[in-house]
Amino acid sequence: MPGANSAALSPTCHCFSGRRVMDEALTAAALAKLTLPPSAVKALGLRAWPATEQGINGLAKRMGWPARRRSGSTKAWEYPVTALPGAVREALTHKLLKSASTPAPVQLALALPDAADLKTYQRSPMEARAALLGHIDNLVITTGISQGKAIATLVDLAAHNQLSPDLQKLIPIANARSNGVRTLSRSTLYNWIKDRETAGGDVVALAPKAAPVAERPAWAWTLIKLWSRPTKPGIPEILDAWPADVEKPSYDQVRRYLKTLDAITKNRGRMGPRLLKAMQAYIARDTSELWPGAIFIGDGHTFKREVAHPIHGRPFRPEVTSFLDVYTRRWVGWSAALAENTWSVADALRHAVTTTTCCDIVYYDNGSGAKNKTWDDDVTGLISRLSITKLHSAPWSSQARGIIERFHSSVMHKVARQAVTYVGQRMDPEARQKVFKATRKQIAETGASPILTAWTDFIAEIDAAMAVYNDRPHDGLPKSIDPATGKRRHLSPNEMWELAVMEGWQADPITSAEAVDLFRPAVTRKVNRGLVQLFDNSYFHDALRELHGERVIVGFDLHDANKVWVRLRDGRFVCEAVWNGHKRAYLPVSVATQALEKRVAGKVARLDQHRDTALAELPGAVVRTPETTPLTEDQTRQMEAMEAEWEEMPPMAEVSALLAAPMRHDQQEELMQRLEAEWAAAPESSPEPLPDLPAQIVTPDPAAKVVSLPTTHADVKKERFSRALDIRRRMEAQDVVANDEAAWFARYSISPEYRSCSTLYDDFGDDWLTG
Repeated sequence: MPGANSAALSPTCHCFSGRRVMDEALTAAALAKLTLPPSAVKALGLRAWPATEQGINGLAKRMGWPARRRSGSTKAWEYPVTALPGAVREALTHKLLKSASTPAPVQLALALPDAADLKTYQRSPMEARAALLGHIDNLVITTGISQGKAIATLVDLAAHNQLSPDLQKLIPIANARSNGVRTLSRSTLYNWIKDRETAGGDVVALAPKAAPVAERPAWAWTLIKLWSRPTKPGIPEILDAWPADVEKPSYDQVRRYLKTLDAITKNRGRMGPRLLKAMQAYIARDTSELWPGAIFIGDGHTFKREVAHPIHGRPFRPEVTSFLDVYTRRWVGWSAALAENTWSVADALRHAVTTTTCCDIVYYDNGSGAKNKTWDDDVTGLISRLSITKLHSAPWSSQARGIIERFHSSVMHKVARQAVTYVGQRMDPEARQKVFKATRKQIAETGASPILTAWTDFIAEIDAAMAVYNDRPHDGLPKSIDPATGKRRHLSPNEMWELAVMEGWQADPITSAEAVDLFRPAVTRKVNRGLVQLFDNSYFHDALRELHGERVIVGFDLHDANKVWVRLRDGRFVCEAVWNGHKRAYLPVSVATQALEKRVAGKVARLDQHRDTALAELPGAVVRTPETTPLTEDQTRQMEAMEAEWEEMPPMAEVSALLAAPMRHDQQEELMQRLEAEWAAAPESSPEPLPDLPAQIVTPDPAAKVVSLPTTHADVKKERFSRALDIRRRMEAQDVVANDEAAWFARYSISPEYRSCSTLYDDFGDDWLTG
């Protein structure tokens, strides 16, 4: 068949009247469908072009066209295209151009190094030009006309918009002109053919030349130095600060140059390395090879809502520490505290490993919450006792903890927004200010605010949010068919956990009995004559007498300082040592109480600084300390009576000696029992209240506004109590305390005035002392 030979001539095939126009011969039926212009018909000496097979066969016989039987047929004749008259071949060329379709895209040789570097504005014209030249080549091969004739025909049809739509739309693309020219010229086509032939047939030569790379202007370095500052100056500010000895560009020149810079270069210097990480590539961690409990990731989060403080009821924002299982994304444990500290993180981990499973790795940030001796000690640390591995993310690398960071924004923030005391960025500033004023006013008037969420309600909200989160589909988990809807959806954390159990994994939680001991904080202490010292408290047990001089592990309860649990270094239990009075404070002070006192003292110190700063802002203000006003005879007599009452209390010299010098255990035991009995028998009578002392009169300084504070009996009481507080804090901190100060404190600490002042101080703190 003639078509078999034509397949070797061209890789592209076009359809014409049900037959391939690339065939070497056409049948009489195909020729009958041609439409010749009148000039061509006249040139053939005909009045009309035959429109039937019989007419074509008769014409071919009269004009002596070479003919042959069509392959597979005994009647149909076909005529070689090259033997047809020129007028017929020209009409055939017009027919081919008008009915042609877009050829297959030209496949570029992958070995060409510059082909991959072509930009879109180069690649699209190159492909369009290659397609047009390919049609010219096909016309030359199939119709036998010259290349010049084929080019002229293509140019003429393009000028009259008579090409097929597929070819016509390639004209403006091939021209690559900004005005979208839709015509072609002979010289343009010849130039394209020449470029292709010069490149050995490589169509990459048809691509427009790349635009020259603009040179960096001379003022670019000065611009970068002024631009790359953390204050983020704008273009007008940069131009105002431009050095006089450097060529100054215009505003538009600077703007256009900055557009040519990539995001990293443009923001380097204006942003720190941590913020630039958000624009840089990152590594996604694959969790598919893990298992439940392989890694617990945790982090502390300051709750974005004010709730009622569990102690004094004032508004504050608790610190919520959460742990997630990396493989299942399950929220496995949490804890809330007044601040992110060692024990709040430990309690969150305890909640996780006792309710779900013990983990293999704990992944936490680089802060002090999980990076301290309580966690890391080789003997008493939680890590060694749980036999797990602890890893820390790099400092300022929140992207490494993306799982838990996203959890904060999608879960904890949502819970916080459920009440009007929400203080996050999405809260309206005006509404936030109204709520702030309302809560403070209610607390000042009644001591409580119904707007604030109670501590117990806050705990219940977090528990409810935990249940909802674990049952909700998570887009970080695989998909499965929902049995209820029949649709594909992501698994929930609980479903992912249950799937692992079905596949054979077994949870290994810490039992309640183990948790009591494992999560009880412990330190190493040296036994001294049957005693162990812990946080200024002394604990005794007969079993410790034989361990004098040995180091033991002392476990303690955060909220109960009445006893400790003593074990040998190999873990064997020894005894429960009880507090027996061998300590400086009269009552045992738990670790939680000591931490609370320390935190409150810091807060009060900061308030004092704010107070001093505010007073100093008065124009010419001088804050003067009140001078002591001489007491009247009656006041002096009452003060002496009070001092005499203190001196008549049980023997203070022995108490002073007890505080100032060490004694044998049996001597201390005997003395303390006798003192406790005598103090218990002493009547708790209060002296008659002293009249208020007259206010100190200060002569005004004409050059300054004087803020004078009156001296009254209440101020004298506060001064004595402040002195007692100072001595007590120094004793608890094991600082040096003089014998006379210790003796005075021992006398004053058992007075009714001290007890009443302590009650007021516990209720109102330093506000009472300064009020």
